[in-house]
Amino acid sequence: MKYKQIIFGILLLATISGCNKKLDSLLTNPNNPSASTADVDLYLNQVQLSFTGFFTGASDFGGQLVRHQEWYGPLYANAYSPNSFDGLWSTAYSSIIKNADAMIPLAQQQKKYIQSGIARTLKAYVLGTLVDDFGDVPFTESDLGVANTNPKADGGAAIYAAVHALLDSAIIDFNKTDAGAKPTNDLFYGGTAANWVKAAKSLKLKFYMQARLVDNSVGAKIQTLLTENNLVNTEPQDFSFKYATNLNAPDSRHPHYASNYTSGGLAGDFISNYFMWEVVAEKSGGSVSTLDPRRRYYFYRQRTNFADVSVVTASCSVQSYPAHYPAGTPFCLVGQGYWGRDHGDNSGTPPDGPLRTTWGVYPAGGEFDANQGTSVSLSRGGRGAGIDPIWLSSFTFFLEAEAALTLGITTQGTARVLLDKAIRASMAKVLAFPTTIGVTVPTANVPPISGPGSVDNYVTTVLTAYDNATTNDQRLNIIMKEYHIATWGNGVEPYNNYRRTGKPDNMQPAVTTPNPGLFMRSYFYPAVYVNRNLNAPAQKTPGAAANKVFWDNNPDNFIK
Repeated sequence: MKYKQIIFGILLLATISGCNKKLDSLLTNPNNPSASTADVDLYLNQVQLSFTGFFTGASDFGGQLVRHQEWYGPLYANAYSPNSFDGLWSTAYSSIIKNADAMIPLAQQQKKYIQSGIARTLKAYVLGTLVDDFGDVPFTESDLGVANTNPKADGGAAIYAAVHALLDSAIIDFNKTDAGAKPTNDLFYGGTAANWVKAAKSLKLKFYMQARLVDNSVGAKIQTLLTENNLVNTEPQDFSFKYATNLNAPDSRHPHYASNYTSGGLAGDFISNYFMWEVVAEKSGGSVSTLDPRRRYYFYRQRTNFADVSVVTASCSVQSYPAHYPAGTPFCLVGQGYWGRDHGDNSGTPPDGPLRTTWGVYPAGGEFDANQGTSVSLSRGGRGAGIDPIWLSSFTFFLEAEAALTLGITTQGTARVLLDKAIRASMAKVLAFPTTIGVTVPTANVPPISGPGSVDNYVTTVLTAYDNATTNDQRLNIIMKEYHIATWGNGVEPYNNYRRTGKPDNMQPAVTTPNPGLFMRSYFYPAVYVNRNLNAPAQKTPGAAANKVFWDNNPDNFIK
């Protein structure tokens, strides 16, 4: 009897074990979901939120080099290290590309074509920007996992071709009529496929224009895009990411609001003196003027005068005008309390946190400058409900103006007509922005209909200069100058434009030395790449002329 009980027990255990094995195949481990059970929209969340982090990083690096934000220098060769770019690189490959690649086939299987189109579009932008920032980078072998932990780098031109293929695939996805459920978490366009098509085609225009110096075939492709005219060309179609006002858990505010509007009343960022001068003073011969209506929206002055200037708070105030500066170049103090920092000033950080001019209501969701002259604090202005201006209608018009001038493609108008449209689109975006986030502009500070400080007066000033220009190089400089001003909050586009065109051509030189070395035509390869990948290219030689990306065929000393 005892032996029978033992045998029965063994059989019972075997039966239970067999049942468990059969049941196991029907269970889903929530910590290790299969591809068929993974949530497409959760993947989409990760791709979109990682994309905003990538854009912020790429924008800040570019903005520092093109004199939007402060670049500490003093030499281009040592201003950054390979480690500086680790976060940008890891976000691109580990968070965006990896999750997009996992999501796209799943979305296709479930007919969630808008979701897969979004993933393709964001991946294309990231890949193109990696090329623009670093040159040759991994692509074809970049997401093989353990099958290849040392992916080789592909040529930039080949990756650009893949970027266009991704965007074409995205457009096909957005146009499919048998799509399944729309995304409930599209953080850019709320699931509107038609706007995503416009964004994707506008990005194609952007990448074609960036390659125009080295690819003779892009002219016909640009012509096709402009003839079709299905691009981002109105404000509701703008490709931007909108932040919120939550302070923590999570902090959903614009990153530059969060780092400047602090409880201690200390702004953390320096804005470039050159950029503030460009906006508030340049067009009036060097003295502060009200010609540009955007200045009170772009910048918030914590002080409206320089009563607090001293050798301690601004050591440059007791220094001589740099001998290597061209006449008329701004230095140290712009005027009327616009308190920033000169390009390449590595003299240390003074105790001027309560005095610095900081980010205004546009695009960071900060304070509108109505001459308050008070220090920043938490919950000022728009409380951080700003935007990332990734691609705006004004950007489209500026590129169309460049194409008209340099390639003779006037399908949408002459360069002059398009310059007019571009400036007005930028003005409309900026001046209407406070209302969209609940910030009231005092009536006395609303730009007038005519006269100094009005949009019409500003546009007339620019177009008069354009009409008086005698060469296309001078005309291109005017177009790219206005593009440079309109891109505030986006350092990606002006960094590309500067390397492609050399404009604006009056950038403030590095302040501490007349010889800062060759301008950074691309960034160092990140340390996480060259130190861990056996097939990574050799690290770039600091200051070497060979550091240009594939579409940059301009001379070595083209820009400074």
